[in-house]
Amino acid sequence: MSISLGGCHSDKNESSDLCKSFDGLTPICGFQSPEDLVVLPDKSGLLVSEFGQMGDNDGRLSMLSVSDNERTVLYDVNMPSHSSTPVAGWGDSSCRAPKRFSPHGFDLAQRPDNLWQLLVVNHAERERIEFFELLGNSDAGWSLSWRGCVQSNDDSLYNDVATVSDGFIVSRMMSKNNTGLAMMDYFLGRDTGHVLHWNLVNGFTPVAGTEGVMPNGVAATVNGSHVFVNLYGEDAVRVVDTKSQAVLADLNISSADNINWDVSQKNKLLIASHDFNFFSMLNCMSAGNDNCRSAFEIIELDASDYSQRSLIVNDGNFFGAATSAVRLHDKLYIGSFSGNRIVIAPVGHGVAL
Repeated sequence: MSISLGGCHSDKNESSDLCKSFDGLTPICGFQSPEDLVVLPDKSGLLVSEFGQMGDNDGRLSMLSVSDNERTVLYDVNMPSHSSTPVAGWGDSSCRAPKRFSPHGFDLAQRPDNLWQLLVVNHAERERIEFFELLGNSDAGWSLSWRGCVQSNDDSLYNDVATVSDGFIVSRMMSKNNTGLAMMDYFLGRDTGHVLHWNLVNGFTPVAGTEGVMPNGVAATVNGSHVFVNLYGEDAVRVVDTKSQAVLADLNISSADNINWDVSQKNKLLIASHDFNFFSMLNCMSAGNDNCRSAFEIIELDASDYSQRSLIVNDGNFFGAATSAVRLHDKLYIGSFSGNRIVIAPVGHGVAL
């Protein structure tokens, strides 16, 4: 594992207007650190997690319409119209509505009752998973209503969350109260965290085989039998069979960030991969509206045979530090933890033939 503190920086002297198309890339400005993305059920747009920088700032959940590239805020903790009463079956009944909201990773999935549920990591106050119901459609308009939450019972610092049929899994990246030790472990290649499984019956339980250095993005099959966890500090994506507790694969993918199911293809996952590491990432936390110039690759992973295919390769000079990607038709929508833009790129952009 190589450590390079100079791998990422913002540059206010870009020769190109960061909000105008450049070299086949179409930016959409006006977001706050659009760290994670999911596709709406009717594919009319995306939900966007506007990152709050690990709890330092408040964030929000917004929507991008693909027909006109318009942004609409769907949830902000200060919006007076949102429900604050928990609903039975949506998280822990003792958990109350957040007073602050600083989102990170999130996941949209259909519940057994066919309602659409959005789970969101919230770093504000104590680490929590917020439960939202996605309501409406492209004709009536989409909206989000808070339904409940689950609060951490220890000093975990979460990163990403994924739905399973009886609850959710969440990546515990490291200790929130002892980051100094976690950083030392990171440098030394020692485990800093693991994946947790939560359901109403058992609460939080560790998922065996997921221990590693800086667990980041997570995904799972619907029944939770297979878990995919991006071990950011190990340049690996691990696949674990939760029933047998066997590690099925450790796939070599550099600094794998978020991982999303591809809604356009069965059994395919989309992974955002960097060529820099956790510490160089910190240099771009305060990039504001500027570009974090870090090269990235979007990789398609086959969940059945673990084969990989590069979909986009970019040097990061116009748009860098990609953390999440989703596909709609022949285009990829890509977000970043830094800056104010989502970028649209054609599949195959920058890939050597």
